[in-house]
Amino acid sequence: MLLKKHRYFAIVLVVLISLAMVGSGFSMAFSGRGAPSTGSNTPTNATADYQAKKVSLAAIAEQAKTDTGNVQLQTYLGNEYYNAGVAAEKVAPTEVQENFRHAVEAYQNVLKTNKDPNVMVDMATAAFKSGDNDLAEKAYKEALVIKPDFINALINYGIFLSEAKQDWAGALNQWQKALPLAQNSSDKEQIQAMISQAQSELKTNPAANGTSNPNPALKNTTGK
Repeated sequence: MLLKKHRYFAIVLVVLISLAMVGSGFSMAFSGRGAPSTGSNTPTNATADYQAKKVSLAAIAEQAKTDTGNVQLQTYLGNEYYNAGVAAEKVAPTEVQENFRHAVEAYQNVLKTNKDPNVMVDMATAAFKSGDNDLAEKAYKEALVIKPDFINALINYGIFLSEAKQDWAGALNQWQKALPLAQNSSDKEQIQAMISQAQSELKTNPAANGTSNPNPALKNTTGK
């Protein structure tokens, strides 16, 4: 049986590096769901592991083509493509977006029958990493309509707003809602660090408030 994992704050690490800040439940958040572990930090081993993952993925993808309604298989495929995208960022940069696009496709197959907010956030993050910002924002908002207190969605959507739209006011709104949902002091400290960064950005540039809706959970759920 395939185990369902949770890809917490899959894009936080990139943002925190760029902001010189600290970096799922938070202990996994900065490596993402099931993030690949090579057992070695050497480039040669990382490249070899990535190439092995590509071979494995090709076989899984072939099976999944004829079983698009298999939620567990499609979720697993999406997660594996996501992890391949993360790995490719270090060893095969030209393949990053392709991996994340495949992850989106697999997650979309899941969401046809299973409107799981976890999968929506995974897909949104993969869409963002693949360059499809419109799909990313739509999925983040949909997840928050279904589950307004979903801390992973709040964190990742805030990061999306700060990175993709330079909407620090919107990001601040999401992170402030996430803060009281954190379960331990380490999580709270990390969220507070992002809040402080957003406040600093807004103080430096008060116009950095983008055009997004800071409270997507208040949008009607009809899709109109």
